[in-house]
Amino acid sequence: MEITILNAGEDETAFHDTVAGEVGTALRKAGKDYIGQRALSENQLLAMQQDEPDALSQLEADMTTHALEVVNVRQDSGVALRLNLQGSKKT
Repeated sequence: MEITILNAGEDETAFHDTVAGEVGTALRKAGKDYIGQRALSENQLLAMQQDEPDALSQLEADMTTHALEVVNVRQDSGVALRLNLQGSKKT
C-alpha cells in the first residue's frame, strides 16, 4: 500500500512547491499513521474498496485532513491523499 498525493485543484507550480521533498514525505507518513491508528489492514482496505467505495472515499478525505493538520499545510491547499492499494508493483 502506498499513499499518493494528488493535485486537487491547485496551480501546478504551487502544488509542486507544497508537496516537494520533506513536506511530501511528511504528508505520506501522516497518512500511513492515520490508517495505522485505525488498525486497518491492507485486506480490510481492499474489501472496503470493493464493497464500500463511499466509506473508502470518506476515509481518504479524513486521512487528507489529518495529514494536512499534522504537517501544518493549509486545508484549502488543493492537496489530496489517496490510498494506492496496488502499491508500487512493477508490471
